[in-house]
Amino acid sequence: MRSVSVLLMAVGGGLLAPALPVVARDLGGEATGNWAGASGEGFFFRAALEPHADLAALRIWNGTNAIPDGKGDPDLNAQEFALSAFATSLRLEVIERADSSVLQVITEFADEESEGRIVEEIQFIDFQFTITGYSHEMTLDNFDGPPGYSSCTVDTLSGRVVDNGKERSLPQMDADALNASNWSYAAVFDRGWCSRLGEG
Repeated sequence: MRSVSVLLMAVGGGLLAPALPVVARDLGGEATGNWAGASGEGFFFRAALEPHADLAALRIWNGTNAIPDGKGDPDLNAQEFALSAFATSLRLEVIERADSSVLQVITEFADEESEGRIVEEIQFIDFQFTITGYSHEMTLDNFDGPPGYSSCTVDTLSGRVVDNGKERSLPQMDADALNASNWSYAAVFDRGWCSRLGEG
C-alpha cells in the first residue's frame, strides 16, 4: 500500500504515481481580495483551487471595479500548481496588508508514517502573478533508523533561502522565472532551491 512517505520522495524526485489513495480531506475552495490590500486601489481578484487526480490547479481572475465572478477564462491557469494526493487540507488564504495582499496556497498532508505542510505565496507585481515565497516542513518516520526531516523557506523578493538550516542566496533570475504560470508542485526542487527529503 502506498503512503505519504512515497509522496515525499516523489515531490523531490519529480515522480508522481497516478491515483494514489487518500485520507479524509478538506480540499479546494476560493479566496477573494484586492492586490493592493486594505487600500483597495489595485485589481480585485478571485482565486480558486480545483483538485484533479493527484494535483490541484490554481486559477485566478482579476477585475478592475469589483471581485470577478470567476465564470470567464482565468488570467492565471496553473494546472499543476499543487499536490492534492494525501492532502488532509488544501486551501487558499489571503494576508491583507496596508498596501498589498499575499495569496497563500496551503497544503497539509499526513498518514500514520509522515506529515508535512507546504505554503506557497503569490503577489501581483508589475502586472504579473509572482511567486514571492515558499516554505515547507516535512517529517518521515523511518522504522529502521532515525526519522527524516526537511525544512525550507524561500523569499524570492530578498533572494534568500534557508534550506535545512543553511542560508544562501538564490541564483540571479529575471521576473519571468517567478511567474506563477510557470510554477508547479516540484519547482523548488527542480530549480535546486530546496533539498529533497534526505538531502542537504
